[in-house]
Amino acid sequence: MYVQYTMNQTSLPLELSACIDPSHIVFSIYDFVDSLDENYFGIFETQDGRPAYHPKPLVMSLLYAYSKGVFSGRKIEEMMVENLPMQWLVAQQVISYRTINRFRSSEKCSQLLENIFIEFTIQLKLEKLISLENCFIDGTKIEANANKYTFVWKKATERFAERLKVSAREYYFEEIQPMVDAGIQYDEELELEESMLQEITQLVEEEVEKLTEDIEENPVKGPDPRKQTRRRLKKHHRRMSQDFLPRKRKYEEQFETFEGRNSYSKTDTDATFMRMKDDHMMNGQLKAGYNIQIGIENQFVLHYDVYPNPTDTRTLQPFINSFPHLPKRIVADAGYGSEENLTYLDKKNIDHLIKYNRFDKDQKKKHKISDKNLENWLYHEEENTFTHPDGTIYYYSHQSKRRNKWSGYTSQVTVYKPIDSENAPQKALYYNEKYQTLKTIEAAKLLSKDGSAIYAQRQIEVEPVFGQIKAVLGFTRFNLRGKSKVKTDIGLALMANNLKKYAKIKAIK
Repeated sequence: MYVQYTMNQTSLPLELSACIDPSHIVFSIYDFVDSLDENYFGIFETQDGRPAYHPKPLVMSLLYAYSKGVFSGRKIEEMMVENLPMQWLVAQQVISYRTINRFRSSEKCSQLLENIFIEFTIQLKLEKLISLENCFIDGTKIEANANKYTFVWKKATERFAERLKVSAREYYFEEIQPMVDAGIQYDEELELEESMLQEITQLVEEEVEKLTEDIEENPVKGPDPRKQTRRRLKKHHRRMSQDFLPRKRKYEEQFETFEGRNSYSKTDTDATFMRMKDDHMMNGQLKAGYNIQIGIENQFVLHYDVYPNPTDTRTLQPFINSFPHLPKRIVADAGYGSEENLTYLDKKNIDHLIKYNRFDKDQKKKHKISDKNLENWLYHEEENTFTHPDGTIYYYSHQSKRRNKWSGYTSQVTVYKPIDSENAPQKALYYNEKYQTLKTIEAAKLLSKDGSAIYAQRQIEVEPVFGQIKAVLGFTRFNLRGKSKVKTDIGLALMANNLKKYAKIKAIK
């Protein structure tokens, strides 16, 4: 006995939605995107060429494909042919992979995504799924769509550029200037800029033309020393135009591309080489990647941005500035707890719960009884001295300024030294009063009942999102190149994950 099965009976076409589970994510995607204001899609309107696809089905198809871990334009097009929910979502249109890729690579799509996140945040707030009281911030590094061995290192470029300066200067003064009557007089210590190299090349070229004209007008029988001179000048011209000038331009372009970074990839010049936790070779290999920063509440990503620098410390301020509205409280781990960042948040009047670098070690019994703990030292205000637990007195020596080379922020450090530094337990005490005060205030908030409860929520909020993006969706490497396109790429993945979570909550309700 089998279930009835026949392929030869004619049947009327049914509404595709009747064949899809009512709790399927495509309905949440459709309802949300369809509810967006039409003004958001006005930027895509054009009067040129054939009628364009409406942006709504394009956004819907991308969000659904990303929610299923499909990131290839060709495979998204294939889903439109074979996948029933996708067919319903795009009204049975089959959109070319070229159109899909052009759409998600456009600047307009990036602008639309920013508005989508704002609208989604408003919707979550209205449905009381978030309160916007606490913003949990964290970052992760994701590999760029770039070859692993197309690196350009800043130190190597500086070394090669310095060699070029020396060799070009020596070559001009030793080889070219003695041969050219109207040689340009440069200081021998002067660096030859690109304009100077072009001037020298032009001068050599003019000298070759003069010799050629002289040889043609005044021919001689037998060996002609002018021809030998012309051959040597032509050789110098080739050296200047095909070696020195191209290398000079290349190094200058590389310095412009670095933009404060120590490296970049030739395949994706916006990507920086950084150490990844998921290194497949397990030897600390550097790979081109981006640092992704996200702001989360209730495991919903409300805001995100992309940065080329590997450390989180330098991303907090630009990330806060990129928010559509300032968050009430920032909760973040020790990677953000620098003096500069804590000072910045205080100036912005943003409450914060951020561990500083040694917070966890400071809470251990070993540190509390250690002579490294400044609380175990005695400070004499009148004499401005610190007394070590063993009785050694450290006297005021001088003020030292430490400047952050990336941001320019300056810290004020007071240095105290003992009389007999050779026999003292430590040669000097470096005391940053401002940072010490900030750390004391931060520690009090983190150790309070409310503060510890909020901070404990951080791991529950942040870590699952990164796990879902990388392990569940399989988004471990970007599919597009360039910072703006990468931001769109990760934005689609984060919003797809948001909608998956939102659809599950709706199904439970």
